[in-house]
Amino acid sequence: MIRQIFTDDHIRLLLTCACAGKFKIKDQYLITQLAYVPLSLTEHNQLKVHQLIDVHGHAYKKWLLPGAYSRNGKDREIEVPEVFCQSLERYLNWYVEQELPKEFRHNLNTYLGLSEYAPVLLNDRLHGYSMSERVVKAGVNKQPTNLRAKVNKLLSNAGLDWATAKTFEDSLIIHLAKNVDHGVVAGLFGYNSRQMVTDKYNGNLLQLSDAINSIYSRIKANGL
Repeated sequence: MIRQIFTDDHIRLLLTCACAGKFKIKDQYLITQLAYVPLSLTEHNQLKVHQLIDVHGHAYKKWLLPGAYSRNGKDREIEVPEVFCQSLERYLNWYVEQELPKEFRHNLNTYLGLSEYAPVLLNDRLHGYSMSERVVKAGVNKQPTNLRAKVNKLLSNAGLDWATAKTFEDSLIIHLAKNVDHGVVAGLFGYNSRQMVTDKYNGNLLQLSDAINSIYSRIKANGL
């Protein structure tokens, strides 16, 4: 029995209840990208539109995450489902109609008129999400603080206060690890060891005593 990961109902709740108003399409796309694309939040934050579509504006089903963005410093091939491609194209139809910063556009009839600087994810000011810097021993580490805050707000709007932005990545890992070799899943997410996936998967299994107590837990024995 798995706990503390997203189910279909959780994602449906996020898409229907947490996303509303003039940025509904944008926020729904954000949820979809987090739910289907095997990236860390930092990697999500750095994606550019040109990486996900061809010159005609059609979404790729497979594309390359450059090593410069990747958590392990290596290029990774990312494969996504058709439902994600449909969501991306719907979102980009909305995207190009917005009042974007000038540097996000170009005058060529390619990539929907969007330049190589156009980020995939837009904040509520229609700019890319900025990264905050933190000094570490190896130099400067950049954190997706603003994007994380946005995701946490959407989770709160849906009443999913137990979840965090990291829950999207962990949920996708665990769902894939049910049916895919853990080494393959590790490579997909840029982890150096299959054991990291196995630990995440096993760490979400209930202890035997908890599993036993959860059986028919909604049925009350009092008065029977």
